[in-house]
Amino acid sequence: MSNTVSPPTFSISVPVGAYHPFLPDCFASLEAQSPALQVALLDASGDPRVRELADRHGELFAYRRHGPDKGQSAAIIEGWAHTEGCILGWLNADDILFPHALETVSRRFDEDPALGAVYGHSTILDDKGQTTGFQWSVEPPSDLLLRSNIISQPSCFFRRSAYEAVGGLDANLHYTMDWDLFIRLYCNGVRFGFVEDVLSMVLWDSGTKTASFSQRRRTELQRVERLYTSEGRNSNIVRAFAINHAVEKMPPRLGRLFQRLLFRGGRVIRGVSADALITGRASIPMVHYRDPPVLGLRIEISNGDSVSAVMVDDVEVPLLPHAGGFALSLPRPWPAACPLSLSIAAKEGRALRFRAAAWADEPSNQPSSPTASS
Repeated sequence: MSNTVSPPTFSISVPVGAYHPFLPDCFASLEAQSPALQVALLDASGDPRVRELADRHGELFAYRRHGPDKGQSAAIIEGWAHTEGCILGWLNADDILFPHALETVSRRFDEDPALGAVYGHSTILDDKGQTTGFQWSVEPPSDLLLRSNIISQPSCFFRRSAYEAVGGLDANLHYTMDWDLFIRLYCNGVRFGFVEDVLSMVLWDSGTKTASFSQRRRTELQRVERLYTSEGRNSNIVRAFAINHAVEKMPPRLGRLFQRLLFRGGRVIRGVSADALITGRASIPMVHYRDPPVLGLRIEISNGDSVSAVMVDDVEVPLLPHAGGFALSLPRPWPAACPLSLSIAAKEGRALRFRAAAWADEPSNQPSSPTASS
């Protein structure tokens, strides 16, 4: 009898409340994964575009439901109940995985069977599909989780057994169900593994649920504070979310100024600080899921004369001046589902600020949407 342990299988729920232009990329990113996975599509949108798109990706789905549901959390639970993977996760319609994401997570679980959850970094996309930075709140596991959600939900995966042991997802929560679940896992002694890899791309703009600061969200945040914050400790959870919400609603130039003030000296991920500063060399991962291959990139950056070199997968590329930064031709036509490492180096003793990077059909053209053709 073989003692070989089979790699874990994944169950991924995809709740869709409304069609989103990133949804084709969400599906394509799931198709690009190498480990075995079962995907459940829970479509409450009533939009025929979701059904038509799902039909074109028919073999991707182990379970499909088109029709009303009792909310996002209930839909996620429904998807996991109709699939059999031992590792769980979920993506929203505007979340996109990197091609290596589930392979990286599977390998980490294999390396340490005692882990109950694994998570990594996410890059942030704006509504144009431009990469604008990283999810700066992400940090390795610690008690800080009880005061701030340091886990990027689309980049987090956990064992079904650990999930069931804490009672599962709370279907009554709409905004904080992920944080509530992560805290309960953590408090139940589940070991979280952290990887420095970027596992997903997450949309962040004023129209997303993540950016909302509705009364219901405030109520759910206050619930987290009441249930999990140490007695006598003022964690200011609601205040922190209120400040972040206000910054997101500001005009872009003013919002960036406030972000630099708020995050000065804070988290640094892959050479970029939370206030967008690059003082040495930064490495920004990118991927697209469109056809045909892409020919160029556009980089928006401040203090452009402080750039020493720009490299794509360790190949230095010439730069063309472009409004707010540079445009460049890729070393070769860049196919779908092929990750790219964009490296930006500052001149010695100089600093610059990263604003955005976007795929472009040609270096001199407008940036292309990440959305796969539909």
